Amino acid sequence: MPTLIRDDLSNQLIHLTRGDNADPKLNRQEAFERFYSIADEGKLIGGSGFIKGGYRCVCFTEAPISKLSYILASAVEGAFKYAPYGVMVSKQWLFQKGGRPVIYGPGTEFDELPEQFRYRHVRFYLSDKFTIDHTWEREWRIKTDELVIEPAEVALVVPDRSVERSFEEAFPDKWHYVVLSDLGVYVEPL
Repeated sequence: MPTLIRDDLSNQLIHLTRGDNADPKLNRQEAFERFYSIADEGKLIGGSGFIKGGYRCVCFTEAPISKLSYILASAVEGAFKYAPYGVMVSKQWLFQKGGRPVIYGPGTEFDELPEQFRYRHVRFYLSDKFTIDHTWEREWRIKTDELVIEPAEVALVVPDRSVERSFEEAFPDKWHYVVLSDLGVYVEPL
């Protein structure tokens, strides 16, 4: 696939980790621990949170890495939804494994979708009274309990060189890294 020279499109998809704690510092620590487990075990675990129908999926964003600061800064109930730790894969790689972009639409359209597409449905609604719009996430999903990742096929996304160094010590010569601070995406240290 040819390289795109645009800042609004990417050939890469990124799975970002997150924690469950309302306290931003503890949330980020939980996200880091999940990320460490991903690097250690070499797999992403599917979840069913925010997925109608209880389907287990691994989710990714199509947002270019240069735009990650917008996603990382999107606060939800006072805490950040995503942490600056992730796994980057090529769109082609995930597509070949069965990953697809989500289908945005009103909740009433969920039942209208064929069963094999329902895991991809994300509520989207615009009206004068309220709005549900998560299109900024540019989400892709793969329906699976776990997705094995191989070092030759992925890069680990880390916030800064100190995290990269600690992972290189823990996993010598195993992973490739994309360092957000080197790309101008600054994330406040823990």
